[in-house]
Amino acid sequence: MMDHSFELETVVDVVALRGELGWTQQQLAEHCGVDRSTVSTWETRPPTKGPALILLRQLQASLSDAARPGGVAAGPEKFPQAGTGHPLSSEAAE
Repeated sequence: MMDHSFELETVVDVVALRGELGWTQQQLAEHCGVDRSTVSTWETRPPTKGPALILLRQLQASLSDAARPGGVAAGPEKFPQAGTGHPLSSEAAE
């Protein structure tokens, strides 16, 4: 019988994530390659599946890694911005 005690968190608290990053809605939107209104929607109805959830979990994991001893401080400079070769930027699609 399989042990199902390990369950993934199904949502990310986007408001808390932005607070940890020190980012505005606009900064998170630019990083994710979406409109600011999308971030606002995520804050009231967080994504439960798909690419948005994956990206938000990656950001959350990066913050967790930074909190470990020897981790890198988190902040806007730690993450590539949209338009600079980020996988979701239009530049990367060319």
